[in-house]
Amino acid sequence: MRKKLGLLTPDSDDADLFSKLFETMRETHSDFTTTFLLLQSADFLGDFNSDGTVDQMLTNCLSIEEVKKTLKPTYSKSDCAALLKIVHQFSLVSGNEAGFNPLAMYGIEADSVLRDHQIHQDLEELNKMSAEDRDRKCRDKWREWLVLFKSRIDKDCQESSNPNYKEARLEMQKTSNPVVVPRNHILQRAIDRAELGEYSLARRLLE
Repeated sequence: MRKKLGLLTPDSDDADLFSKLFETMRETHSDFTTTFLLLQSADFLGDFNSDGTVDQMLTNCLSIEEVKKTLKPTYSKSDCAALLKIVHQFSLVSGNEAGFNPLAMYGIEADSVLRDHQIHQDLEELNKMSAEDRDRKCRDKWREWLVLFKSRIDKDCQESSNPNYKEARLEMQKTSNPVVVPRNHILQRAIDRAELGEYSLARRLLE
C-alpha cells in the first residue's frame, strides 16, 4: 500500500491512514484505480493546492443519482436484517473460529449479506440527502483525508535519505498503479472483509 501511495519510509500510523483511505473511497463511491492515479498526479510537495486536489478527487466520485443506480441489494431490508442476525449469532458461537456459514446450504454467502446490509444503510442515508449535501460530504471527506496524507508525505520526505525524493516516489507509484483493474466482485469482497477488520485479502490484492 505504501508503494501505491509513493511512501518511501514506514510509519506506525500507516495502517490507520490506509484504513481511512478505504473508508473515504467507500463513502464517496470513488473508483479504486482512478483514486490512486489521481493521487499520483497531485503534487503534495512545495505549494500544495488543497482545494485543487480536492476538486480533482471529486471528479472520481459518483453523483447521488449514479450511486442510487449502482446500489442494488439482493435481499430486501427486512430479509437482510434477519439473515444478518443469523450470521452474527453463529460468529459468536464458541468453536466457530473457522467461520462456518449456516446459510451456505441455501446458497447464501455471508459476505453477500454483509454487503447488502451496508447497501441498505447507504441508501437510507442517500435518500435523506440533496445533491448539494452529497457534494459537500464528499468534499469534506476527501479534504479530511488529504490533510492527513499531506502531513504523512512531509514526514516521509524528511525521513527519506533519497536526494531525489519527488522523482523516486513518482517512479514507485507508476510501477505500483497499473491501469489493469481487478474484477469488481473480488474488490468488493476485500472491502467487505476489511470493514470487519480482516485485511488479508486486501493486502494480497495490493501486493
